[in-house]
Amino acid sequence: MVKVAVAGGTGGIGLHIVEGIVASGKHEVIVLSRRASHPALDALGVRMVAVSYDDRAALTAALQGVHTVISTIAGLDAASMVAPQLALLDAAKAAGVRRFAPSEFAVRAIPDNPVELYRLKWPVVEAVRASGLEYTIFEDGIFMNYLASGTAGVGHLHPITVMVDVEHATATVPGDGSAHIVYTRAEDVGAFVAASLDLPRWPEFSQMRGDRLTLNEVVRLSEEARGKKFEVTYLSEEQILAKLRNRENPNAVHPDAKFAAFDFEKFIYEWYLEIVRSNVTGYEGKNLNELCPQVKPVSVKEFLQMWWGKKE
Repeated sequence: MVKVAVAGGTGGIGLHIVEGIVASGKHEVIVLSRRASHPALDALGVRMVAVSYDDRAALTAALQGVHTVISTIAGLDAASMVAPQLALLDAAKAAGVRRFAPSEFAVRAIPDNPVELYRLKWPVVEAVRASGLEYTIFEDGIFMNYLASGTAGVGHLHPITVMVDVEHATATVPGDGSAHIVYTRAEDVGAFVAASLDLPRWPEFSQMRGDRLTLNEVVRLSEEARGKKFEVTYLSEEQILAKLRNRENPNAVHPDAKFAAFDFEKFIYEWYLEIVRSNVTGYEGKNLNELCPQVKPVSVKEFLQMWWGKKE
């Protein structure tokens, strides 16, 4: 048993990871947050530690005795996403933490990523690699839960539409729909992360997946679950670039009110561009599935039937 600190574990994927660690029954988990309590964590019996990422001494003290730090800090600019993680990494080193996982998950941060948000994360990855700590970068593709937006299946995530809007039977597909996309349910991400804590050595990249299939296949499975044809719009690279230049709604906001100033439409079209150009969300690796075979993730077909299929 080791002591694990999850930074930002009061909601979103962070809370799913905390639940996964608690469910494993193998490790002690604490949550670092800017607030001191949270009903869901209170119900789980998880201790919260209120921290300020601007107070190095207090942050270091909060990490004393912690073996592994998992960051799920969310943000949409350097001030909210990069600076707190660099402070957390610095405090982790000072406190003698052995393992550190930065807040990555969906798509790998690389310097030339067409998505500005993911380019912003690159300094954190560089700092983690240079830290001397054992680390891994968790990668899970798209959270499958977004296919259940409009139902309780979205879990602790904010309900947003990511290409396929199952609730309204529509889809916007970058390219011709042949790009492979990896989907993993947030609950299964939590189970994989919890299981990875028992590995004797973390790989540099911890890739997991519930499913890997083309967008055309996702649309077909969604139609089968709903029992109706979807209205599908295909966007070429040229059309995506044109939409980036002439966005219809540049003031479109993220569904989370704290990110209201974020240009959400720009992010979506940049992300579409990434899919068309590089297909990075369709990675072929799945090393955590092989290293942690006890985790049995849900497939897209199973998930869609679970939340949208006809109940007998």
